[in-house]
Amino acid sequence: MAVRQRRTWKAAAKAKQESKELGELRAVEPASRRSDGSPRVGPGQVYVVSSGKVFHPAWCNSVGNVWDENPKRLLVIEENTVGERKACKACDEPLQA
Repeated sequence: MAVRQRRTWKAAAKAKQESKELGELRAVEPASRRSDGSPRVGPGQVYVVSSGKVFHPAWCNSVGNVWDENPKRLLVIEENTVGERKACKACDEPLQA
C-alpha cells in the first residue's frame, strides 16, 4: 500500500472512531426523496455523514458534496439522536434543492 493511501486510510479510520464516540448513528427513512433519489428530511430529522462531527438540519453545500461524491455516507437520523455532534453553521443559510 502506498504511503499516501495508508495515511488516507488511517485518517478515515480515526474519523470513524471519533464519530462513534459522539454517539451511535441509527439511520431512519427520510420524509421523502427528490427526483434524483437524494433524501429530504422532515420535521425532527437531520442529515449526518457516517464519520462526521456535525449534523445538518438542512441541505447545504457540505451535504450536497457528500451526496455527489459518495451517497452511501449520507444518513438521515432523528434530531434527538445527534449525540455530541454540533450543528453545521453553513445550514443557517440552506440551499434550495
